[in-house]
Amino acid sequence: MTEAESGAYLAARVLSCGIWIAAGGYKWAHFERTTREMAHLGIPLPRIALPIVLALEFGGSAMLIFDYYVWAAALAWIIFTIPASIIYHFRFMVREGTIDFVQFLLGWKNVSIIGGLIALILLDQSRPAWLFGGA
Repeated sequence: MTEAESGAYLAARVLSCGIWIAAGGYKWAHFERTTREMAHLGIPLPRIALPIVLALEFGGSAMLIFDYYVWAAALAWIIFTIPASIIYHFRFMVREGTIDFVQFLLGWKNVSIIGGLIALILLDQSRPAWLFGGA
């Protein structure tokens, strides 16, 4: 990897963390409110689930920033993002016969994030052979 490519890969990793850090910070600052919302949406054991989500958001961000098993953090985020998108966005996308544009946009934002995460997996030279034909 050239110096320019290394710099671009670092920028991609760091910039990808912004949404996870912001979301985790909000959830942490509003822990009780977030657990109530999770319970309302049918998430089982929200008081246990939320700390796991926070660990994924903050721990995964640290992994990307420090280039430590980027593929694992990105894969975990993909696995998390699919059901989270269905539960929080796509399920509420159509209400009363019309599209809720905010939920529509947020759902497709998550699809776009998954695309970026796949790219990060492909760029991580430490990814295992079973994952997109890694090293």
